[in-house]
Formats: sequence, structure tokens, C-alpha cells
Amino acid sequence: MKKWIILLAIPLLVLDCSNKKKGLLLPLFAALGGDNSAATQTPAAGQTDTGTSSFTVVSLDATDQNQVGAGNSSTNSGNTNTSAPTDSGNSNSSNGSGTSTGSSDSSANNGSPSSGSGSSSDSSGSGTGTSSGDNSSTAGNDNSSNGSGDSSSTTNPPATTTPEVVTPAPVVADTTVSTNTTTTVVNQTNANGGFNFETNVTVPVTVHLVNESGPVANAPVTVTENQSNGETNILGQGTTDTNGTAVIPISVPPTVTQVNVSIVGVNPTNGEVQEVTGSVPVQIPAPTGTTGTVVVAPTTNLNANNFQPVNGCVTAVDSDCDGVANQYDEFPENPALAFIARSGRYTIAFEDLFPDAGDADLNDHTTVFSTEMDKTPTNKVKVLRGVFTHVGKGAGYNHELRLSLDVPVTAKFEISYVDGSGKAWTGCAGATKYVAGATGDCTGGNITAAGLKRGLLILPSSDKTLFGKQNSPAPGTAFTAKDFVRGVTAHVTITFDEAVDLSTAKNMVGGHLNWFLAFNQKTNGVYRQIYRPGYVFGSNGKDTYIDSKGFPWAIIVPGVFNHPTAGSDIRKASTTGYAYFNTWAESNGSQHKDWYTQITNPVYIVRIKDFYTDNGFSAYLIKAVSKNIFEVSASLMVIGAALGFLMKKRIGKKAVN
Repeated sequence: MKKWIILLAIPLLVLDCSNKKKGLLLPLFAALGGDNSAATQTPAAGQTDTGTSSFTVVSLDATDQNQVGAGNSSTNSGNTNTSAPTDSGNSNSSNGSGTSTGSSDSSANNGSPSSGSGSSSDSSGSGTGTSSGDNSSTAGNDNSSNGSGDSSSTTNPPATTTPEVVTPAPVVADTTVSTNTTTTVVNQTNANGGFNFETNVTVPVTVHLVNESGPVANAPVTVTENQSNGETNILGQGTTDTNGTAVIPISVPPTVTQVNVSIVGVNPTNGEVQEVTGSVPVQIPAPTGTTGTVVVAPTTNLNANNFQPVNGCVTAVDSDCDGVANQYDEFPENPALAFIARSGRYTIAFEDLFPDAGDADLNDHTTVFSTEMDKTPTNKVKVLRGVFTHVGKGAGYNHELRLSLDVPVTAKFEISYVDGSGKAWTGCAGATKYVAGATGDCTGGNITAAGLKRGLLILPSSDKTLFGKQNSPAPGTAFTAKDFVRGVTAHVTITFDEAVDLSTAKNMVGGHLNWFLAFNQKTNGVYRQIYRPGYVFGSNGKDTYIDSKGFPWAIIVPGVFNHPTAGSDIRKASTTGYAYFNTWAESNGSQHKDWYTQITNPVYIVRIKDFYTDNGFSAYLIKAVSKNIFEVSASLMVIGAALGFLMKKRIGKKAVN
């Protein structure tokens, strides 16, 4: 039976060679009972690879033979199996492969040697020893005749037959990965060792990548998380350097305990595009005898055999060839942009008695906000968008919220306002301004680098933006949804002339930009300003915005913060609604990171979260919903049609009555 299979296989082998198809020999030999164990078999998602890590190799359903590594035994740099006798000596040459792929029986159609023609068995560098003339004659033979005519010799030596050498099957091998991840405890402290009161987990994620040849450079690394809201949120991207190392700074809410690392590359033995992916911790259990978690910076050492960066671009997985795979690229047709970094919703809360210590009720000025950044493949920011809603003013002073950006470029600043019902608000122009020399207040415009650093106006004076209300009742005072007043909302877009790095300490602390408060109290004729810890330090190294009692004048809390009632010191057991705040602060943030969700005495908090709602369909739809824009539009059309039908029906009934 096998003889018949062999006979049937021979024409296929010839067809295989003549059509230059690679890899066809492998299944044929498998049918003859050969070993097929060399076939590529990429581990499925979720399967544990060799080694002790949880990293896996996932196929991205794209294969490009141009990605097969040079020097591989399955790669032939010459032409294969060309039998045309008119080629001048190179039609069957296999450069450096040691294999003759041309015909060994071609002649020049006469008995005379024809110099330089009819050579079909020559293999450049193969050492077969065949002559450049007709196989039936030898250069310089006395019995051969120059010119045309028959050979007079009857004692020709037997023709030399070059044995056929079969091109070996491509040698393919699985991509395998092993890893060793270490962690370093990160203290949640500022420059002089004090607690920085940052609720976010802000750490660097370090990746070292090597393969069988050593460190792997130019490999794209993406860090994501899906614990905060159940969706994949891109935290940062980078590329390994010549040492195979990429360091990507990230900042996540305290609910996130691990992040995901992805590296897209190719298996050089078969050209299959693959993803090496796994998770690393950013929080680990606290030491025995304590509770909570400890913030850590992870370093993962990946050894990925048969894995290297994509050579050039495979458009099937990277449409715009910017080095970021489509599955992580939110701008797959724009090589200048790669992804959108979304902050999620936060509340910034200020005490306003600076430089004196305040009453620690964290309600003098509170604003709910969220931001988005359009980032380049190198993690720089091209566009910054934000939404800011004023929700609390538990103070007699008036304040304005601003943003300072220390960057060496100019930017286009766009801003608009709506009131609590979603209607356009025009009261900014009439509000007192507290930063001299600022540009773009209320109107936006093109802002210089100096103007960006001085401070962009986000929300104007709080006596205007909360319409004379406070949303900060005394403890025990009845306060319902009817009493709550939603303040002015600002919609902000900042487009930089050139993409900028906003991850530096002068622009970002704890994963948040430099939002600050300016208010209507002066020192030496200048309106005072209040910053979060980490931005301003005195000559003694002390953080200027941590008060004498070790308390900050500003703090950012995840979500919509139910701030304390008027005069309720969040630190005192007798007046706090958050008993675990002190535990969090005294442990430098390692315990009870979710203190703001644990309301222990409702009398001392204002239920802002219960009363705060988006402005329905008039809410500002930033790019967070761009993926679902068609669904949103369709829903609005359906709802509009339904409302129109009901209104028409109601009007018809009234007309009948």
C-alpha cells in the first residue's frame, strides 16, 4: 500500500518544487508514518506554559512567511527547481544551502560542448564538481570536436549522476515562556518620608525579556487592568531597550491588585504572530500579624524561546504599523496615536485655611471629575479631555479650580460650561479671577508654555458655580435629594502642538495631574493657592502642603466622595463617618485602602454619591463611549421615535376629548 502512496506522492513532490510551495513535504511524510511532532502547536489562552509563571503564549491568528528567521533550514535564498536550459548557470543554484534543486539531465541539444550553456546541475558552492558544458563531454577532451558536428570518440566515460537531495522539512518549534517575578515594597510617602495621602496605587512595572540569543530589544509591551470596572483599561505602553528592559509607570485605583502584561512578537521558525501575556501583582498581602495589603513594584523576567519582535509590520495585527497591536490600539488607522488613558471618576476635596491647619472636614471645595488622554505609541499625550462638576462648598471663602502643566509646548485650550440641568452656562465672565496674568480664562484659546504653567481656569469662583448653595449641612441636619444642588460642569479639551510626557513628577503625582485651588485670600497682595502633597517643597525639604498636624490641604478620592458634614473632623473618632481613615493614614496607606467606602457613622457624612447623577442624555459623552457610539445613536433614535409616537397619541386623545 505504501508503494502506491509513494507513487502518488512523486507527482505531488514535483508539483511542490515547481510551484515553490513550502511545507508541503511535511504532511506527505506524515502520511507515510513519519514523525509529525515538529508541527507548531501554540498553547491556548489560559494554558500554563513551561516554567513557574502564569504567562502564556497565545496565537493572534496571523502568519507571515517574511517573518521566518534568516538562516533557518526551511529558508532557501535561491530559486528552486527551474529547468529552463537558457539560464546561464544559476537556474538551479541553491546559494549556500548545499542542495541542488535543478535538473541533472539537461543538455544543449547537440554532441558538442557549448561553453556557458546548458548547465543545469551546477550548484553554486555545493561542491558537486559538475562541468559548465554538456554532461556528455569534458572540456579539453581530445575526442570532442570544436564547433558543430558529432563526436568522433566511442570511448566516452560514463556520465556522472548527481544524487538527488531532498530539501528537508521546515524545522519549526513551539514558543515557550518561563518567568520569575519579584516585587519591591513601595512606600506611600513623599520626599521627606511623610505619608502622601494618595489613594491610587502608583508604581513602575518592569519587564525583562530574553530569548535563546540573549536580551530582546524593540519588543512592544502593553500594561492593562480589568479589575476596576470589568473592562480592559490600558495603563501604559513601552518598548524594550537594548538590554531587553521596559519600565512602564502606572497608576490604578486601590481596588486593583494585579495588572496584565502583554508582548506581541513572532515565532521565527514559522512566522506565526503571537502574544506572550500574563499578570503581575501591584499589591500583595501584608506581613503576618497585620491586615490589608502592601503596594509593590513588580519586576518580571521573561525567558521566551522562539520569540522575537515582529520584523517590520504585519498589517493583519497592526494596521497602521505603529508597533501597537490592533487589539490594544484605539486608533488602528492612525500611527501617531495608540490608546486612550481613562482615569475613571474621582473627587478632589480641599481644605482652604492655608497656611493654617483646617478643621479636616474635607468639604471646603469638592469637585467630581474624570479625564482622558489620547496617547502616542511612546506614551506621550497629544490630547487631554476632562469633565468637572462642582458639588461642594463648605466654606465662606470663594475658590476657583485650575490646572498647571509644566511642558515646553503651546496648546489649544477649549472650554465650555453647563449648569446643573445641562443648559449652557455663561456666568464665567462675571466671576472674580484669582490668578494674575492667566490666559484663556472662560474662553480658551492658544496658550503658551508659560500660560499653561501659570494655570488654566477649569471652574471659576465657587460663589457662582454652586449658585449660592453649599451641599455641606451640619451633622444631624436633614439633607435629601431635593436639597442637593448640582453645580456647574466644565467640559475641557487641551490639544498640544506636540505630544508631551505628562508622567514626570512635576506634572503628575499619584496618577493625577496638578489640579490646584486659588482663592480670595491674599498673602503679600497675591491670592493664595493650595496644591496637593507632592508638588511644592520648602528649602528644608518639607512638603509645603502637609499641615503642622500632618494633614493635607487637598486629597483625591476614587469615585463620588461622600464628604464629611460641616465641621466634622475626619480624624476624630467622635466626629468621623470614616473610622478607617486614620488606620489608612497611620499605616502609610497599606491598610484599609478602601476606607472611603466604609461609612461607619452616616451622621457625619453627606450622601453626595446618592444624589449625584449624570445629566441623562445631555451628559457630556467623551471618548469613553466612542466604541459604542453607533449603539448610543441608535438608542437615542429609538427613544426619540417612541416619545414622538406617545406624544402624538396623547395629543390625539386630547383633541378627541
